[in-house]
Amino acid sequence: MKRVSYLLLAAGLAYGQTALKQVTFRFQPVISGVESVCLAGTFNDWSDSVNPMLDTDGDGVYEATLLLRPGEYQYKFVVDGSWITDPEAKAYADEGRGDSNALITVSEDQMSPVFQKGDGQILADGLGQDLDYFLVNPLPRGLEFSTRAYVNDVERITLLYAAQGQPGQIYFNATDDDGVFQFYHAYLEIDPEILVDFCIRFEDGGQEMISTPQGLTANMPDMEHWFHYQPRNLPPFTIPDWVSDGVFYQIFPERFANGDTENDPDFSEFYYKGKHTLPPGGKTNDEYFHLVKDWNDVSGLTHSPYRTDGKPDYYSFYGGDIQGVMNKLDYLKALGITIIYFNPLNQGKSNHKYDPVDYLSIDPHFSDEATFKKFVKEAHERDIRVIVDKAFNHTGDSHFAFVDTEEKGPESPYWNWYEWHEWPLPDGGCPTPCFYYDCWWDYPLHPNLNFDLSRPNAEENGIRDTTDAAPNKPVVDYILKVARYWLGELDIDGFRLDVPNEVPFWFWDEFRRVTEETKPDAFLIGEIWGNAMPWLGPHCFHSTMNYKYFRDPVLKFIGKGQGTAKEFDQTLTTGRHMYPVQASLSMMNLIGSHDTERFIRQAGGDMRRTMLAALFSMTYPGVPHIYYGDEVGLDGGKDPDNRRTFPWDWETSDKRIQIHDFYQKLIGLRHEHEALKSGAFNTVSAESMTYAYMRSDYEARFLVVLHNEDVSETVTIPLGNFASQNHSKWKDLLRDRIITAESDSLNLRFEGIDGMLLEAQ
Repeated sequence: MKRVSYLLLAAGLAYGQTALKQVTFRFQPVISGVESVCLAGTFNDWSDSVNPMLDTDGDGVYEATLLLRPGEYQYKFVVDGSWITDPEAKAYADEGRGDSNALITVSEDQMSPVFQKGDGQILADGLGQDLDYFLVNPLPRGLEFSTRAYVNDVERITLLYAAQGQPGQIYFNATDDDGVFQFYHAYLEIDPEILVDFCIRFEDGGQEMISTPQGLTANMPDMEHWFHYQPRNLPPFTIPDWVSDGVFYQIFPERFANGDTENDPDFSEFYYKGKHTLPPGGKTNDEYFHLVKDWNDVSGLTHSPYRTDGKPDYYSFYGGDIQGVMNKLDYLKALGITIIYFNPLNQGKSNHKYDPVDYLSIDPHFSDEATFKKFVKEAHERDIRVIVDKAFNHTGDSHFAFVDTEEKGPESPYWNWYEWHEWPLPDGGCPTPCFYYDCWWDYPLHPNLNFDLSRPNAEENGIRDTTDAAPNKPVVDYILKVARYWLGELDIDGFRLDVPNEVPFWFWDEFRRVTEETKPDAFLIGEIWGNAMPWLGPHCFHSTMNYKYFRDPVLKFIGKGQGTAKEFDQTLTTGRHMYPVQASLSMMNLIGSHDTERFIRQAGGDMRRTMLAALFSMTYPGVPHIYYGDEVGLDGGKDPDNRRTFPWDWETSDKRIQIHDFYQKLIGLRHEHEALKSGAFNTVSAESMTYAYMRSDYEARFLVVLHNEDVSETVTIPLGNFASQNHSKWKDLLRDRIITAESDSLNLRFEGIDGMLLEAQ
């Protein structure tokens, strides 16, 4: 990692606290003898252990009180492992699987706790920490410690430590706050290979609390109850050098470009039998796999011409392939792309290929092995890396192992690869929802792989240590062979892992080990939609898709114009401090994907908002991500409409040319200036709907201003500590002009939704 990467933790400016509200949840079980009740919801990433509910007075009612920002939250009660929707809730939200979550709205007029430094009261709720890379981050020349406290609640935080028998203490420095928590960091210059025992002391008004692995306590514990940092448990967490300099480009291979019509789908494979011809009358609501001959005819992705129920065409193919991508490598190189991320390339029945027939075979309608190897070679010659999507949680129902078990039952050598509940299947096929075998979200198309022979699939995922499991060796060996084949034989550069939270933790440790043995600089990205900290580190992934702390706030503030700049800044602050700095600089910062509506659709078709989001993504810490076609304003609603064919006639449209050229210019500026990739991040101003921040290193400073309101006005950006006589002039890199600061502020004119990227001269 570059030295300047560590500047990310430079202190920023705080903009006041968003009032927290005390919210009490209550639940009375209908049966006696309940052993545990926990509260899970969108406020804790649906954790079934973070917020236990207690019946302290023995009246049979379990309670938990949380501090929440005003807003809307979904939740459930977890009662002895069973997830229960609150029967007393005032509102409900569809969960997406025929079930519902309870819905609660926290309003501004609810009671707020009072925080005041020096009052001798330290709020400990939510401050407990695990020994992970947020708490201790081993860096080349020392250890970085991080913690947090409620804004304005404590006067001082101290790290107490003992290394090689020598005691010591250092104070934590306050950095940013997210309106709820103040984040603190301390750096201990010490050999990271040395064992360190430590605890964290919070002080306020003469009172103190001590943070230990057991939680916060008012009494100083013996050292045996402190945290124990050991290099073997938290080895250095490094990221491949090529990642943080990169720009991702996600390709849904079936819809990007058709370079070889000879390999277009002909539906001759066994799994299409009886499913690629229409019945008399030419209409069916069942599976009908077919090829659309006109590349530009995407009308069926909203309303299928072959269905009577008005639903879209989920079973259409357009013939996109690897030769098509290879033909467009120069286009991607000119755009500035350095990393191609493919949705699955393995053979599968669907057009999305998340239903593998065999992970070890490329779908023949994408390419053969020789063509793919040639593609990877040509991409590498252009300094473009290649990452491929894999879904190891489940196979497809046409996978060779599942087909064998479906036919032979317990006599199949693959019987234990899946968790069967009842066999054989009925003559009409497996119904939806499926109860014959364990499958992903009850869809028969996706039978879940059975990783742990000692427990049901639903209980496998939280197990971290292999010694606590009974690994299903044939399944594990097969998937590890997949990693060796794609990284070694096919020479790709990493994997994006689908639904990895539904695979046991201990497996990812094995997978990481094999990937590094096969290709030491391979990159692993997990699809995690919430807080990703449990999956980050040498035991698991380098990075994740940054839905929670990038895509979601960007969509809300920039895409939909909701909230305020201050709220936007606070959510971003949480994300920057949630992960160790090297992971933050490597997050896949997406604004849309194959799983979401196109950003421009959710922005109401407003190209200005799409361009503003592009400006933000190219100048914010992390690795920018482009979903194919976003750079030319490709539209699309919900799946499958978000997977339209790429409009290769884009140069006939002035609007498409405008947004493409804007993306290209931004990417070029990012590649040109190191500070935009790994420099320090500082919030400069967050007022109303205008957000300004600084990216800087030892050589340059850049001010980015997002004006997110459709009004003509002059806004004043107070530079404060960032003002300097040596930097009174700023170059507008998007308009090639010079703007002069007046005293310690900049007056900037905007004619609506727009942004500026300014370089100090």
